[in-house]
Amino acid sequence: MNIAVLIKQVPVSNDVSVDPETHALVRATSEGMINPADLNAIEAAMVLKEQTEGKVVVFTMGPPDAEKALRDAMAMGCDESCLITDRCLAGGDTIATAKVLAESIGRYGTFDLILSGALSADGATGQVGAMVAEYMGIPHVAEIQGFAYDESAAGSILAVKKFQGMEFKIKAALPALMSVCFGCNEPRLATLRTKRAAKSKPLEVYTNAELGMAADEIGLEGSPTDVTDSFEPESTRKAQMLSGTPDELARKLKELIEIEKGKE
Repeated sequence: MNIAVLIKQVPVSNDVSVDPETHALVRATSEGMINPADLNAIEAAMVLKEQTEGKVVVFTMGPPDAEKALRDAMAMGCDESCLITDRCLAGGDTIATAKVLAESIGRYGTFDLILSGALSADGATGQVGAMVAEYMGIPHVAEIQGFAYDESAAGSILAVKKFQGMEFKIKAALPALMSVCFGCNEPRLATLRTKRAAKSKPLEVYTNAELGMAADEIGLEGSPTDVTDSFEPESTRKAQMLSGTPDELARKLKELIEIEKGKE
């Protein structure tokens, strides 16, 4: 089974700057890492690869330094990678991003399954995976905890999805796209040996010269979403450390609650 994994490089910390004109994150000013939920998607892909003897190709769209995230993914076991980078793609919203990813996947090759993280640590919209599936015209199952593949039932895969205390099993025809929930598995760690091996694994670079997408489909111009402002919300919450015996702590906590109620 050939599997594509969509990953995103996100800031390591909240210490990021915002472009005053576009209101987009200035990613070049902060260190990046693979989005946490995408690590779970990579692990799910690796398990399925081992079961079916396929290959895993990891895709990301971002600045040139996003190559690091791809190398890290290949150090986890992914076989190949594709970096989609071009200045004209910058500032794209989820719709413009999904169009570019769908076009890139189609150009790269044929895949039986596409996986992505359910949510990103920075935007957390949960939209890109579903949009990519729509542009590619394939089924999509969102926020899964796992899946089961039976080779005897070729042409389909069973997704496991939990919602409000219930577990659902959803059968999808292949090719399909599924977004994987954060924390649903334990991502494997790269070793010094696999990190070295990742340096020589294939990494394809696509710019819009290769994709040939129209200017009104990509980047800011191709984004129907208009961000009018971005700001860091002010927090009035504060922490207070309490000490004492259980009875003393209970009394102090009761007093604090009554004080807060009196402020309302």
